[in-house]
Amino acid sequence: MQEQKSSFPFSMVERMMPWYPGIAVMGWAFVLIAFLLALFVLSPSQASFFSDAKAVREGAGVGSAFVNANFGSHVLEAWLPQLKFFGLGLGLLAIVMALGTIAKRLRSMGMVIFSQLPEKMRPAVPPPPKRIRLFQLSALMGIMVLMIVLIVGIILAVSVVSGYWNNSIVNDLNPAQPGSTLLSQLSVISSYAFWLNPLRMIGMAFLFTAITVALTVIIGTLRMQTKLLGGLVQKAG
Repeated sequence: MQEQKSSFPFSMVERMMPWYPGIAVMGWAFVLIAFLLALFVLSPSQASFFSDAKAVREGAGVGSAFVNANFGSHVLEAWLPQLKFFGLGLGLLAIVMALGTIAKRLRSMGMVIFSQLPEKMRPAVPPPPKRIRLFQLSALMGIMVLMIVLIVGIILAVSVVSGYWNNSIVNDLNPAQPGSTLLSQLSVISSYAFWLNPLRMIGMAFLFTAITVALTVIIGTLRMQTKLLGGLVQKAG
């Protein structure tokens, strides 16, 4: 008894399932990198910027330590949270892959056992549940959404955010006039968090859904095998 091969993209997900330890390590690495950047880059930049009076730091010119510190802080804040959530998403993806591997092995073990029985006693094994495709697709969608969020955060950081904050607050930002490039950049900076952060949560929701559905697949597989074995015991009796 052999399972029918899955079609793309489900075949790709199934090939990735045994890699769950590496995916988990990669997720931890991204979260650790985010922590180290926050500790050794973002935190010192904030401390440097707020180390003097407001009039001094906001009146500093382009290229000064205050402008560079403020510029670096805002650029990091644009993409660092996205990196952190992508790392968390990889950790959740590893859980999904581990659960999928367990479900697949349970089914394979059951089919091996039933294949050793005489043909007259061999029960008909039900096809794989449709929920397998649901949790695979949900996991794939979740990690893709988080990757898109990370890419968008990086693009914003190196374009709009860096272009706006690499200026003197008093000399350039405050006097900016309606229709200017600086105010256009400010409008983007002030608005992207209102849609990018909820999109990030949608990606996490996809991954949590995948975990839940994968658990129901494992429970369903165990119940199916228990029922089939119970039927064999009754026939043997």
